[in-house]
Amino acid sequence: MIDGHRVIAWTPYGRTRTYSILVNYLERDVRRGLIDEVWAYMNTDPVGQEDDVAYAHQLAEQHDWFHLKHRPENVNLGPLPKQRYTGLAYREMVDPNAVYLRFDDDVVYIHEDAVENLVRARIEMPAPVAVFPIIINNALCSHFLQVCQKIPMDWGTVAPYCMDPVGWANGPFAVRLHEMLLDHIEAGTVEDLYLYQDFPLQPGTQFSVSCFASLGSMYAGLPQPGILVPDEEESFHTVHQPLATGAPNIIRGNSLVSHFSFFPQHPFLNETDILDRYRALGEKVVA
Repeated sequence: MIDGHRVIAWTPYGRTRTYSILVNYLERDVRRGLIDEVWAYMNTDPVGQEDDVAYAHQLAEQHDWFHLKHRPENVNLGPLPKQRYTGLAYREMVDPNAVYLRFDDDVVYIHEDAVENLVRARIEMPAPVAVFPIIINNALCSHFLQVCQKIPMDWGTVAPYCMDPVGWANGPFAVRLHEMLLDHIEAGTVEDLYLYQDFPLQPGTQFSVSCFASLGSMYAGLPQPGILVPDEEESFHTVHQPLATGAPNIIRGNSLVSHFSFFPQHPFLNETDILDRYRALGEKVVA
């Protein structure tokens, strides 16, 4: 718990390749008393992901803090991409005393102060729908990192748009970002990438939701508790609900995580040793 609030870290789960790195950091912060439970919301295909499903069940058998969550059986959204089903997970998140931390399953690094700083910010600022950390490999975060002169402009200018051609789709840019962060991690200087302040996001600004903190009290207070309208989670948290409340979402300047890849970047990142470097670092935190 942090400041009397239960902290539940959850992930739309599907990929062992990267989640096997993330879970090391989650286990570290469970051991430190910062995270109370870890949920894997099973967002897998019935055919072709048998190994991914087996890995999640293995973790649930090994750890009493690790729990599997499943799509509600009585809801059928039709033949949609599986990414559209993640909004249904919030039906589980109605504990008014809990802070929920969402991580994509390809978040591959969590700074040792990230969870505590993000949760405390979330508790101190109840108005935003979502409070985000600095996410390495997130277009809007890259924009603000450039504003603060943390990322060179000559790598390519990133506009404050979630699908910016440089910040979202450019593979060589993503490689440079990860190499920059990995060098800082290995040198013990990650804090040099902190922003000078927290940055508010104009209500209605779409933001890639690879990681954020939200309040169970918000979901419990919806007209139908835990049911998002619209049910697509990124739209709800970054566009619809901020416009409805008039409160800007916040990027917290002293909390940092790393998100591995957007799909246009895959061919470039997969040709590097970046994921191996992240894996080696992740294994050290629970050694």
